[in-house]
Amino acid sequence: MFNLLIVDDEIYAVEALKSGVKWASLGFTGIYEAYNIQNAQEILKMTAIDLVICDIEMPGGNGFELLEWIRLHYLDMATLFLTCHAEFKYAQRAIQLGTHDYLLKPVDYADLKETVRRIAKSMQEERDWKASQGMAQAFWETKKPMLVERFWQDVLSSRIATSTEPMGKALQEFAVPFNPEQMEVLPILISIEEWTQVLTERDEELMEYAMRKVAEEIVLKGMAGCTIQERNGANVIFLYVDKMARMDINEIVRRCEAFIQYSGRHFYCKASCYIGEPSPIEQTKLICEALLKIEFDNIKRSQTVHLYKPMKEESARFRAFDLSGWPSLIEQGNETELHQRIYQLFAAFKFEGGNAESLLIYYHSILQTIYSVLHKRGKYVQEVFAETEALEMALIPKTIRQMEEWAVRVTGVVSRYVKTDEDSIVRKVKDYIHAHLDDRIERPELAELVHLNPAYLSRLFKKETGESLSEYILTEKMKLSQQLLRGSSKPISEIAQVAGYSNLSYFSKAFKKLFNVSPLAYRKGEL
Repeated sequence: MFNLLIVDDEIYAVEALKSGVKWASLGFTGIYEAYNIQNAQEILKMTAIDLVICDIEMPGGNGFELLEWIRLHYLDMATLFLTCHAEFKYAQRAIQLGTHDYLLKPVDYADLKETVRRIAKSMQEERDWKASQGMAQAFWETKKPMLVERFWQDVLSSRIATSTEPMGKALQEFAVPFNPEQMEVLPILISIEEWTQVLTERDEELMEYAMRKVAEEIVLKGMAGCTIQERNGANVIFLYVDKMARMDINEIVRRCEAFIQYSGRHFYCKASCYIGEPSPIEQTKLICEALLKIEFDNIKRSQTVHLYKPMKEESARFRAFDLSGWPSLIEQGNETELHQRIYQLFAAFKFEGGNAESLLIYYHSILQTIYSVLHKRGKYVQEVFAETEALEMALIPKTIRQMEEWAVRVTGVVSRYVKTDEDSIVRKVKDYIHAHLDDRIERPELAELVHLNPAYLSRLFKKETGESLSEYILTEKMKLSQQLLRGSSKPISEIAQVAGYSNLSYFSKAFKKLFNVSPLAYRKGEL
């Protein structure tokens, strides 16, 4: 455990100290000896010594000189002086140089053993403390990225107030290296549009984690910032931008393009990047919501970089609008198209400007549409909204965003109440998958079917079913493989192709992982 160096110019004294105490019982496994200061210094340079027992008076220099040298080069090394001098000045000098104790010759070995035991205990406590500090520091370093991610997740979910004091306190508590007085935030949304190979849900999670790490290397590339996954599954890069420095947005675009290309080559996916604009930290949530909205509306451009462009403010004015198509959409349960029209309606309203009076007109017009749908079916509003406060007059939306969210919510409630079938987005996707199991099914194809962005469709499917879209397709194709193995004479290699596997070995492993039996054994009826 410990190494001991005995320094004395008298050989017999060194031998007596070596044999007079059972050093191993005190934790000393290495015993070294020196007969002068120079010899001691050479040993100290070559060997990790924990305790030095040294005589004061020696030819060619005294023990005080050695201790001064030790304090200069090995500040924390323990030392113990042995001497024939009982004068206080010697003890005082030893104490000044930081020695742990001071014993008179001839040495009483019982006293020496007890003194060394006390020193060894102190050294072990110091060693344990340093080890625990090292472990704590290592633990902190591993957890720090998680704390930073938690901070930004809380910011995006409005769990941290945006006022100066609580925001500053949270930045400090989560150890986020961001100074609101000197920095702004540039968010970049990473949109994973399609996996180009069949992946399990676990594989997708690992790929997304790897993509966030690569984004730190390619997009951040030495710049201050981090990458996180927010609570709804979106992956976001946050750049910490110096307010006083000029940011080269073209360079950021080039890095995002390089990241998209790298992801296509190495992560088997098609991705796009949505770049926001530098803004104070309290506006980060709004910018990220705007980027998600841009992603939601994007159903054409893939593997590209999109720049955030805020809408221009114009003088308020009211424009006529048409809700005549809404009743049929509500009755059909076509919430996707209905939501699209709601977003378009209020996007135009915001772009063209508006005031509280015109917003109230929108509110009553939507109410009238709901009344007409329910009246046609002989239903009363109270029946549908008995357990919700959506139509309480005191809760009338006061802002465009609140009105948009309210319109989505109330039309959704009515749509789900009156529709008689399960023609939801997820059901439509599932039905399409079941009808095309023997074909190659790709996410953009499904997204186009329901008029949604591929990344948005994946998150929606996972949210409603608890299973990723890729995992669902894989499972259903494997079930078809089961049927074909027992109900047809097709070669297993062809059945693997139907399941989307070009590699027979990979198909066999996946089949066995899912059903605990190999395809060949299953065909032979061993299960």
